Amino acid sequence: MAQCPNLDHQKENPDSVTAEIGVEGIEALPKRVERYGKAKKGALDIAEYMRAETEHQAMAAKVIGCGDYLQFRHFFTVDTVRLHAAQFCKKHLLCPLCAIRRGAKALSAYLARWHTIQAQKPALRPFLVTLTVKDGPDLLERFQHLKKSQQELWMQKHRGRGSSFDDIEGAVWSYEVKRGQCSGIWHPHLHMIALSEIQPDAEQLSREWHKITGDSFIVDVRPISQDDPVSGFIEVFKYAVKFSDQEPADTVHAWETLKGKRLLASSGCFRGVDVPEELTDDSSDLESLPFMDMLYRYTFGGYSLQHRTPVQQNAPCFPGFAQKRIHAKGKAPDPRKPSYTRADFIALYRQMQLEKMGHGR
Repeated sequence: MAQCPNLDHQKENPDSVTAEIGVEGIEALPKRVERYGKAKKGALDIAEYMRAETEHQAMAAKVIGCGDYLQFRHFFTVDTVRLHAAQFCKKHLLCPLCAIRRGAKALSAYLARWHTIQAQKPALRPFLVTLTVKDGPDLLERFQHLKKSQQELWMQKHRGRGSSFDDIEGAVWSYEVKRGQCSGIWHPHLHMIALSEIQPDAEQLSREWHKITGDSFIVDVRPISQDDPVSGFIEVFKYAVKFSDQEPADTVHAWETLKGKRLLASSGCFRGVDVPEELTDDSSDLESLPFMDMLYRYTFGGYSLQHRTPVQQNAPCFPGFAQKRIHAKGKAPDPRKPSYTRADFIALYRQMQLEKMGHGR
């Protein structure tokens, strides 16, 4: 079947990941909450589909509970809002909310490394490289074919026999799978940020790639703006969002097929970047500043503000959290760890209801 000539990176970048970078003021919070609400709804749609299958019901329950409550901390003296606490399922191939947070964490970490590399080796430039293989009905077979082909491409560089990748000093790439627009069957491909002093030769790469894959010569190489690297880097780190942005049946099938497989990898001067596992925001640089906490709960298709604390200075999360257990399964959180259990959030909400009725503290 003929390959579709349109490459995915020609499409508009998803605002869900790009909007996470560099916007931290209180005025941006409503849009952020709305963005998370849409992602949460998508997760519920996927979970509802999974509940129909017995073997997926336990996982569906985890996805359903993801993001029920979000606690934002506003450090008002510097007008910075951080996501301080939440319960995440961390199933980013299924859950759009976790995919947004994971993609943003990875994007931020690799951008920081790029700025360090740029200062040390100013002659290096970033290029966006896209590699595809022929569409096919068997997702696992096509994914393994793509992965082995790109590994062989790197081996040719290391053999020193002349390769289109000879001048690349570092790279980070991700695998993305979806239904091909033209074929309707699985279309695996990868996006790579390659660092080199000169642009890789697309024609040479195409010939080399076709010789390796035996079924695809479609590649793309283009420079990334040094002034706006986010626009290029986002193509690599949106992969998790794209997995969870399909029809529920395709999302679940992709998750079943690819869970546990390494879908983000790096080499050379990009190797060793530490992407935090915790999906909440790090506030350690602001911990000495006064703040106000805001608790949002997901109800009726969106998030609504449930509780707002008075101004606090170096205080624990919410009144009553650190002083005593307020639910049989809830526990006082360790203030050094910004993520709490769902039971803690439920306990807090019940305590708030009691206070409204005049039975609380």
